[in-house]
Amino acid sequence: MLILALAALLAAQPDSAALARATDYFGQTDGQALVVMHRGRVIHEVYRAGGNAGRRQLLASGSKSLVGVATLAAVADGLVRLDQPVAAYLPDWNADPRKAAVTVRQLLSLESGVEAGNPATGCGGPSATWNDAVQAPAIADPGTQFRYGPFPFITMGAVMERVQRRSFADYLEDRLLKPLGITVEWRLTCGGDGKPQLAGGAAMTARDWATFGEFVRQGGVHQGKRLLPEPQIPELFRPASRNPAYGLSWWLAGATLLKQQGEEFVQDEGRRGGGLRDRRARTGARGTRPGAPRRGAAGTLPAWMPADLVMAAGMGSQRLYVIPSRELVVVRMGPIQRGRRFDDVAFLGTVLGGTP
Repeated sequence: MLILALAALLAAQPDSAALARATDYFGQTDGQALVVMHRGRVIHEVYRAGGNAGRRQLLASGSKSLVGVATLAAVADGLVRLDQPVAAYLPDWNADPRKAAVTVRQLLSLESGVEAGNPATGCGGPSATWNDAVQAPAIADPGTQFRYGPFPFITMGAVMERVQRRSFADYLEDRLLKPLGITVEWRLTCGGDGKPQLAGGAAMTARDWATFGEFVRQGGVHQGKRLLPEPQIPELFRPASRNPAYGLSWWLAGATLLKQQGEEFVQDEGRRGGGLRDRRARTGARGTRPGAPRRGAAGTLPAWMPADLVMAAGMGSQRLYVIPSRELVVVRMGPIQRGRRFDDVAFLGTVLGGTP
């Protein structure tokens, strides 16, 4: 009974003081859209500085999470398997022994060993195509390095188009977006072939992004209808072996402590090309003493930080936070460039009653 009471207390709706603090911080950091959803209901919504309820804003790297969830749908539909080699779907990868060994899971956990591309170049340059990403060379053995970049997500799009013989955007639309009643606009495309820039080109309204997050929080269920099998959503949040702050296209709680540099969260080691290598710091695994500090990928997580927090995140501090233990989904959107510095821990502390 005590455990149930504690769980109910933790999952209580944020009070008006917490929402006021969050709104203040949102304004101080040039926020444009803020949506807080509790138990599937919008309880707080603010638009400023050009943001509005009908405006679709660029998600930047928040787009990557769409690829991960679409991949799970393809798994459910029997089109791909997470632990199957990518080469089973892209036969050209068999020509390189290292690429031939890469699994779909390693591809989307960013530890394939294949060149990941520069986040700042999108598809790889003004005239680049999806094929440029697919043909990127292997530069390390699979599972030995974490490398952040756009090519893995574009490659996954190519896999899905190969196995289903229609566009990635059409599959995503029919399989998930229409049932969820939401819209994604692929605003950025690859200059060489016009295909969507899957790693950073999606735009959504704040409410639609929150609805997508609620679907993830509910484990693949929307308005009582199951769209993905029950065991699948947790696959998104299995930590990468070389970066415990990253799952499968989603960031985990430890990412709130990572430095924000350019396109996304990057640590100095990763910028030099080595990834996070053997940093095995825990991000709040089961068994942690209640209230005790927890080690993240770049330091100590605050005791109030929910261990099950996950997020989709992009340049300009575009954020979709999903917190199952608090029954919360929070969206924060802002200008892609020139916004004042935003800090995840400081913002989440206002919403969750922590001490930033």
